[in-house]
Amino acid sequence: MSARRRRAGMLWVVVLLSAGCAFGPASSPPGPDVPRIANFRFEPDTIDAGGTTSMHFYFEVGSADLEEGYLLDQGIAQFQFVTALQSITFDLRKYSGQVAGVAEIPVRLSSEGLRWLELYVVNRKGNVSNRLRAPLTVR
Repeated sequence: MSARRRRAGMLWVVVLLSAGCAFGPASSPPGPDVPRIANFRFEPDTIDAGGTTSMHFYFEVGSADLEEGYLLDQGIAQFQFVTALQSITFDLRKYSGQVAGVAEIPVRLSSEGLRWLELYVVNRKGNVSNRLRAPLTVR
């Protein structure tokens, strides 16, 4: 393969990754049993490597059956652009029975860098929420 074609291929990879292409299932069409999330943030939004922050987000789900959440790590770590193909999974069953509320989940990351973390949640029926992104700096 020529150097020119290789550079063009690498350029497409960079464009796709920087465009925030999502991995995992697509969001379910809006409906009464489909979860929706809003106001996604980290407090504090800067932590030391290996430290813990609290992830907060507002949720609504008419069927009151939140099951799991998924966090996809995207960002710059150790001067390299990183997109994790595997998401971090966390249990949301403690919010089951609630139609709406604010979830608070502890998150620990050990790799330094500026992260863009993408969140989506799934209910017991397999309906997938919208996706939101928030920054987190690990130093």
